Amino acid sequence: MSVGIATYPEHAASATSLLSTATFLLEEAKASGGDTIRMASGASLEDASATSTFSVLEGLILAVDTKDRYTKRHSEDVARYAMFLASRLGLDADELRVIQTAGLLHDVGKIGIPDHILRKPGKLTAAEFDVVKQHVALGDMIVRDLPDIDAVRAGIRHHHERWDGTGYLDHLEGEGIPRIARILAVADAFSAMTTTRPYRKALDVREALGRLGDAAGTQLDELLVATFIEGIEHDVDPPLPGETTGAQVIAHPRQVA
Repeated sequence: MSVGIATYPEHAASATSLLSTATFLLEEAKASGGDTIRMASGASLEDASATSTFSVLEGLILAVDTKDRYTKRHSEDVARYAMFLASRLGLDADELRVIQTAGLLHDVGKIGIPDHILRKPGKLTAAEFDVVKQHVALGDMIVRDLPDIDAVRAGIRHHHERWDGTGYLDHLEGEGIPRIARILAVADAFSAMTTTRPYRKALDVREALGRLGDAAGTQLDELLVATFIEGIEHDVDPPLPGETTGAQVIAHPRQVA
């Protein structure tokens, strides 16, 4: 068994930082071969951040990966698709960075969802789905102590709102839904449809785009859907399912047939 231990307020100034610190220590324990306990010592993570490449954000992403590897891969895809859509909308570099962060953290609240529900291979019951819905509120609470995080929080909390007002948790509708959340909603839907899960096979890109179009004006912002579909179909270098970052092999053909 691997364990990472940190305590408040000795090693962190907030619940968010405490989670990040403990997760980082857990990863160190695993990397050392397991069967190890790593305990925090010295200054808090905020105090050490100036001299360390580790950050609270990276710790939260590690926490997602530790909880559920699929959620981390999905979040990376959502960030890619959301960045692509935002760039086609002409958003500036600062807005793109915020959207990337929100994409990577949009499902961070799932670290608080019980494993037997999060990893259930079949359809969720109504009661189980009610539990899953709370991940947006949990995610909002987890990141609330980070600086300059209001837009990211809006994306995390509201990316499951629907254009017609029937989403969750706050039943926002139309342009009352923050734009960052509407962008994430399109990216999230495309990623969910084009990723294989134990209970269903991934759709091909063409069918997924068709279903996105069907959801425009009810679930999703019609203008954003049209912009995304046009980009995937006509951009010279669109992000597609199966692609990976860095020098790894591209597993999916670039042409949308």
